[in-house]
Amino acid sequence: MAQHYDVVVVGAGFAGLMAAKTAGEVGLKTALIEMKHDITAQRRADTQMILPMGEDYLDDRILFNSATGLMSFAHNGLSFKYEGPHRNIYAFHLYSVDGNCLRFGIAAEQKKRGDRGRIAIALDKSKAFASLLNQAQAAGVDVFAGTTVKDVKKSNGAVNVIAHDKTFIGTFCIAADGANSRIAQVLGFNKNRGYYSSMNVLGYYMRNLQVPDPDTVYYVIAQYEKTGVITALVPRPYENEHAVVFICLDCRVDLFKFYEYFTRETNLPWFKNAEAKLVNSSCGNMWSTIEKPFKDNVLLVGDTIWCQESENFGALLSGGKAAMAVAYALDEGKPNEAGISSYLEFWDKHFFNSPHYKRDQIMGNYMLGAILNNQEIGYLFSKLNMVLKASIHPYTLFGELGQALGGVVPEIQKEMPQVLAGLGRMQQESPADILRDAASAGFPNR
Repeated sequence: MAQHYDVVVVGAGFAGLMAAKTAGEVGLKTALIEMKHDITAQRRADTQMILPMGEDYLDDRILFNSATGLMSFAHNGLSFKYEGPHRNIYAFHLYSVDGNCLRFGIAAEQKKRGDRGRIAIALDKSKAFASLLNQAQAAGVDVFAGTTVKDVKKSNGAVNVIAHDKTFIGTFCIAADGANSRIAQVLGFNKNRGYYSSMNVLGYYMRNLQVPDPDTVYYVIAQYEKTGVITALVPRPYENEHAVVFICLDCRVDLFKFYEYFTRETNLPWFKNAEAKLVNSSCGNMWSTIEKPFKDNVLLVGDTIWCQESENFGALLSGGKAAMAVAYALDEGKPNEAGISSYLEFWDKHFFNSPHYKRDQIMGNYMLGAILNNQEIGYLFSKLNMVLKASIHPYTLFGELGQALGGVVPEIQKEMPQVLAGLGRMQQESPADILRDAASAGFPNR
């Protein structure tokens, strides 16, 4: 016989683990369901950062006590204790394959401010998941690993979460099953969403990279086989080790071949003596954001509702906020949409209709290599060879970049006007239009 819970959380990434931990700690009878047998295992390529630090995002700010490991949100009181190593990140530099660079901060200068100079922290995501999982279990959460959800239905005022071998009944369900969400699909959210492409990702751990600074994140923007590929080099919290992640929005691109091209044929000398260990890969659909992340007593959180721009910051915050909204609804005796309205208001005010964020703007990161070739990208970065504010904020970067670009537009217009024409496409055309060919090769799970 199915057991009844106050809330059933599906998915044990950052969003789901935070939701389950928070729900358990406030006294809700909580089930956490995850298809992986080992919840802490990392099965997809990931840069494993918490960002941004030192700046507001979603009208909140994440604080990290390096001495105690406590990670908390300044305006919401949500927190968890991370038990694992971390590394401060102080700068973010964008490169072209020919070595031209745009710098958001200089690490040596930021380090003078200590922890307050960091723009992100790198952590071990396996240990972060283990920390959250232990705290959830200590709060009484029932954990069901190795359990795959295939359907969700509302019946008799409750949500039936149907797995292959059992059914869970919850007054509410929190869907934290990621960009390829089964729950978003079965509830019909994907039918009218904009679909951009299926993102292909390949990740390595590498030792002994010869990067200019060990406490700086490097992104390299390239065009390869007429589409864009981003290479992210992110310090890990271990000596001389980086996470190196190749990201492409066209699933037809062979990223193993791109890896060979990137490490052997570009002008970046960072990989000469590097030791590479293949970690994992992933493929995730890039959707437009969901306007209302609620249906039939199911709240959607994290990458289930975003266009990948939630970052780990947004995953943690949305998971915790959803759990607190459910707790309020049950305490108020309103197990319905009215009861969880605080979560919908958070989503609408602080992201979907916020004047601070242009929805799906993060797609610009991936489209630059699709609209400019490597020579044009190199030329653009040569003109932007300056130091801007230290930041790795997924939205304020665009404002900083736009201001810097404004100062060199006349020169670019004279010397290489096709660069401005290409950048203009990002203002005039939607991501769906620019990525139409890549999308045609993808596999949306509508």
